[in-house]
Amino acid sequence: MPIYEYTALNSAGKRIKGVVDADTLRAARTKLRTQNIFPTDIKESNKAAKENKQNVKNILGDRVSIKELTIATRLLATLANAGLPLVAALTSLSEQLESPTLKRIIVDIKERVEQGSSLAKALGVYPKVFPRLYINMVSSGEASGTLDTILDNLAEYYEAQIELRRKISSALFYPILMFGFCVLVVIGLVTFVVPSIVEIFIKQKITLPLPTQIIIFFSHVITDYWWAIIGVVVIAIASVKYYYSQPAGRAWFDAKLLKAPIYGDIYKKIATARVASTLGTLLNGGVELLNALDIVKNIVGNTHMKKAIEDARDGVREGRNLGKELSKSGYFPNLLSQMVTIGEKSGKLESMLTKAGRAFSSEVNATISGLTSLIEPLMMIVLGGIVFGIVISILLPMTQLMQSMRPGG
Repeated sequence: MPIYEYTALNSAGKRIKGVVDADTLRAARTKLRTQNIFPTDIKESNKAAKENKQNVKNILGDRVSIKELTIATRLLATLANAGLPLVAALTSLSEQLESPTLKRIIVDIKERVEQGSSLAKALGVYPKVFPRLYINMVSSGEASGTLDTILDNLAEYYEAQIELRRKISSALFYPILMFGFCVLVVIGLVTFVVPSIVEIFIKQKITLPLPTQIIIFFSHVITDYWWAIIGVVVIAIASVKYYYSQPAGRAWFDAKLLKAPIYGDIYKKIATARVASTLGTLLNGGVELLNALDIVKNIVGNTHMKKAIEDARDGVREGRNLGKELSKSGYFPNLLSQMVTIGEKSGKLESMLTKAGRAFSSEVNATISGLTSLIEPLMMIVLGGIVFGIVISILLPMTQLMQSMRPGG
């Protein structure tokens, strides 16, 4: 069915934009008027027309950001909680979204639902847009008649994930910016300032001390072989990426990440927070524990932690305690195992996992904030030390030059 983009006036006289699906342009106008929307401009979407000719093949490869997906989920949850039927909620959702890609996807999903498909099955047509976790949760909600609650849980889950990423990114932004600034300052001093000053000393035939000779050496390396340095860096990055793409290489890197000083502990806590919150969300949504563990293992990027979750799932399948199974690998903090064990004994595993996810997220935020406050002065000290060394390397021959210029020097 063709999709039309329109500009219109609503019943309040406000100008709005959106999309509508209809068999013909005339049918699209009629459909809008029945909704008290009066189009001033309406035309078939070029992208939608191409997709219709290709039987929606192109749209299957489209990607949507997690932020766009979260906004759409929150809107759909709000519409479902307001009591709107699913088709009407999807129609309203497609008109409110700003992302053209997501709009077209929602319209296609609505059409599939109208033709008798379940929402979960319609979402499953777009695996690159809707993760397996999302589809399983929706399927569970449809089966239990609690779709509105499930959508709320999904929206809260993705909002929490976005907030965690935002806090980590904002905490790391300043140190990365400072490091880049330090590198630029040092390169600027070594390549532009030092050579022009040292040239004066050479003309005066001053014997240069060792610190000055070292600085000159680095200056020549950077200015004369900058292309080789860039080439080596590019080759090194490409080699590391290739090695990491191989199973053995990824296993080696993942093991080193877990054992890295300071970073390894933070890395484990971030992964633990994601595992706990995701597992809690799935169980709250009615997904069976073994199936939930099978989904959760795929959100962990580390191969060793993924294997630990697989082993825990196998242990649970054989009737063992999840908390004890998670503690066997040593990758997950003892607090998680203890909270899971308490949750299993009290019958409140879902709420315990949700609390654990929040607790580890808060701990990660506090740890990163503390490290950031420590890194900032440390980087200033390092930068000051490097600049001081460069200044000293210049002042030493300058002192010799001034002594040689004195009478009788």
